[in-house]
Amino acid sequence: MVGVMKRGAGRWMSRLLLCWSFVLLCFAGGAIGRGEAKSIVYIPADDRPVSLGYVVDTLQAASCQLIVPPAELLAGRGRTGKPEALWQWLAEQAPAADAFVLSGDTLIYGGLVDSRTHELPGFILEGRLQRFAGLRLMNARAPVYVFATLMRSPKMSVGGMEPVYYEKYGGALFQLTALQDEAELRGLSEEEQSKLQSLEASLPQEYLSDWLERRAKNYQIDTGLLALLKQKQLDYLLLGRDDTSPFSRSHQEFRSLQPLVRDLPAGTFASFPGADQLGMVLLTRASNRLAGKRPAVYVRYAAGAGPDTVASYEDQPLGLTVVDHIKAAGGRVAATAQQADLVLYLNTPLTGKTEEADVFTNLPVREERTEKLAQQMAEDIRAGRPVAMADVAYANGADNSLLQAMFKQGLLDKLAAYSGWNTASNTLGYALGQGLLARNMDDKERKRLLAVRYLEDWAYQANIRPEVCWEVVYLNQGRTEYLSWLNPEAAARTNEKLQRFARRFLWIDPAAIRVAYPWDRMFDLAVVVAP
Repeated sequence: MVGVMKRGAGRWMSRLLLCWSFVLLCFAGGAIGRGEAKSIVYIPADDRPVSLGYVVDTLQAASCQLIVPPAELLAGRGRTGKPEALWQWLAEQAPAADAFVLSGDTLIYGGLVDSRTHELPGFILEGRLQRFAGLRLMNARAPVYVFATLMRSPKMSVGGMEPVYYEKYGGALFQLTALQDEAELRGLSEEEQSKLQSLEASLPQEYLSDWLERRAKNYQIDTGLLALLKQKQLDYLLLGRDDTSPFSRSHQEFRSLQPLVRDLPAGTFASFPGADQLGMVLLTRASNRLAGKRPAVYVRYAAGAGPDTVASYEDQPLGLTVVDHIKAAGGRVAATAQQADLVLYLNTPLTGKTEEADVFTNLPVREERTEKLAQQMAEDIRAGRPVAMADVAYANGADNSLLQAMFKQGLLDKLAAYSGWNTASNTLGYALGQGLLARNMDDKERKRLLAVRYLEDWAYQANIRPEVCWEVVYLNQGRTEYLSWLNPEAAARTNEKLQRFARRFLWIDPAAIRVAYPWDRMFDLAVVVAP
């Protein structure tokens, strides 16, 4: 299996690896877990590894029993989810639930991408929204935790993640609505006002109208979820602000929701940047609540801007986002490390600005900032404190300088959790969730989950992904967002490189590593380390 396979064998192996996680073998609508653990019914945003496989793997390692729907009912790449079938499945499973953790985007639109690309009329969406009120009749004792998103405002988008016109006009749509938001908050200069007028004149009206109409439907559904929360039909609502900016349409819409939020019962609502970590965060909350725990988390930042960092793809300071995540996960902020159940580290950039984790900026060189951070982590670990690292210095990949320092200190296998992928909030949600759940894991499972994250976030996203893009995709005139016939070859090359990485840095058997590209694009890798 090492090396680039022939296309026939590659296609066979690719199909095999699409069943990339052993947890999917249990997806006949049944329970996943051990023993007599409390049962949580979980409906994810889609079938991506970050939504489903990695999440289920984490909860299973923590001895939590999940009831998940058949994978074919969930949204996939090029496949819409099946909300009507999922509601039927949910009704069948509801009596067995001790808690519900449900994606509103899946049960209303079909999935996260479907929430942005659907062609559904408002009355269909409203009808599905009102079904949430019926969960109390299905099971009055199980708390209902729902996560959903404010429709994102990306600066660009390719690969079918938005309406087709967004690939050409997305940048202009973002700029126009960002200037509108800025105008409301602080006014525009003459140059900015001129730019706004130019954008208004140049954008095709039909595309602008369509985008705003889609956003209006999404906003209406989100206000409906808030109404259900106020009526106590939901126990907790987590509203993610996916791919946003300090000035953006998403930020503007969130400001518009504030009057509705003020009247909600305390401790029932949260909203912060990100989307892909929401399932992990709410499952951690459900697990903590079912166990009667409210763990204390102490936060340490790297030198520099620290909590004042405003990360890429986000619209608020990281310090606020961290506190919001801890509370949403069912925890509380500790006053000292000695009082904490978990010490959460944030590897923030010195300047407070997160760059992309590319080969030109993310060099594996010694830095005083990361060396000191690794030394502090070592001290906490020697003191017997569980430590989780949210590596957010770069977007879309780990900080090579930090990981090299951790490796030299012998820390890689000592952490409760590590994460360093995608946006800062995505990273934070995974590090926090896995860190808080690690107390319920045996040592072997904790280390296996760590190995998965190092393989994807450090080895792949920060280093191997650009290599495979050049060696396989670009060399063959392919596209990273649609791998198509190059999928098996890219997976084989990636698997070979990850095995080489594991031999150098990790404690696992390299032969236990398997990878796949289930969404047929380079960004979404599925990594499995066999138990």
